[in-house]
Amino acid sequence: MYQRTVLDSGLTVVTCPMPNSRSVSVALITGAGACYERDEEAGISHFIEHLCFKGTSWRPTPKDISSEIEGIGGILNASTGREETVYWAKVTRPHMTTAIDLLFDITSHSVFDRQEIEKERQVVIEEINMSLDIPQQRLSMLIDSLLWPAQPLGRDIAGSKETIASVDRDAIVGYVQTHYLSGNTVACVAGDVTHEEVLKEIEARCKDILPGALPREYRTVPDQHEPRVGVDSRDGEQAHICVATHGVSRCDPRRYALDALSVVLGGGMSSRLFTEIREKRGLAYDIHSYVEHFLSAGSLVVYAGVDPGRLEECSEALLQELSRIRLGPTEDELRRAKELIKGRLELRLEDTQNTALWCGGQQLLDGEILTLEEASAHVDGVTAADVSAVAEEILRTESLSLAVVGPVRTMASPELPPV
Repeated sequence: MYQRTVLDSGLTVVTCPMPNSRSVSVALITGAGACYERDEEAGISHFIEHLCFKGTSWRPTPKDISSEIEGIGGILNASTGREETVYWAKVTRPHMTTAIDLLFDITSHSVFDRQEIEKERQVVIEEINMSLDIPQQRLSMLIDSLLWPAQPLGRDIAGSKETIASVDRDAIVGYVQTHYLSGNTVACVAGDVTHEEVLKEIEARCKDILPGALPREYRTVPDQHEPRVGVDSRDGEQAHICVATHGVSRCDPRRYALDALSVVLGGGMSSRLFTEIREKRGLAYDIHSYVEHFLSAGSLVVYAGVDPGRLEECSEALLQELSRIRLGPTEDELRRAKELIKGRLELRLEDTQNTALWCGGQQLLDGEILTLEEASAHVDGVTAADVSAVAEEILRTESLSLAVVGPVRTMASPELPPV
């Protein structure tokens, strides 16, 4: 499924051959994310991601960058996470070299022009304003802050308007020089390619990446001894609610059982939450659950958007389903959950972009790459007892956090009812 080479510089190159694909996707993934920032520079990783598209030594203007990729029918984009920043391009096979050249240029030769910094500073502040105005995004920030108060995982990835306003060019350049390092970066290419040709193209362009690597550590305090509640009261037609608890990390073998639990609970139209909250009670249009796995922590989150007058009824129903799932799934529920997890993964990996991001992300965050078959074997190995055990461990009243955004003033602390 893939080949991997670590260059003398420390840069890791991964190729995923997909011989029947017309596209090639290139991803540069570096270990520069929100969790590695100091409090006073929160959001700098995301700010830099924006600025890398504003001009390089070889492509001086933003239009020089965008017109080059659009002129070949390609797609160029980036995203910042808590533990990584990803720059990626998707092009047709004949233009692979251009995609590789462009990505290494913007990540190694960005000039960080002072005028562009000031213009983009306001753009990022407007992005933050937009997120604060969108109830679902504000809710996501609020539930994270309850799960991880005064910790990097509890901060918004974009930072705050105050921290973005205070970041200067020296801080930006310094952050790049200490985080955008060869040993901290993975280049992954997926498509109708050979490992040898990709290595040749990358070796010709990666010489300006600074050497070195960073320890993959940041502060997390997952201990919680009483339920937490957060309310952002504002006008609106809906109340948006999240109930969450601490989960397990990427390296915890129980992650596959927790994934299955989340699917049984709220993954799809046949899940328990969808059936109970939407189909039977008509309480919500959007009702689902999801899990997140980080290097040393994780979470299980349930979301619903509901009429404010029925918020209490919805909250009680959510907590009832969280309590019931501790007894474990039925064999039929578990079978369907496994097939959904495996099937969705296999469908995603038909696309070169998803394949490049999946393999490259695993290499950076885990130091190894599971094939589709290996990942599926882990999913198949989950038993109903495994799901029940992880549910019993993480679903406790004292571990719950509840967040609400909408026309609501107060909410009672969440409490799991007896089964």
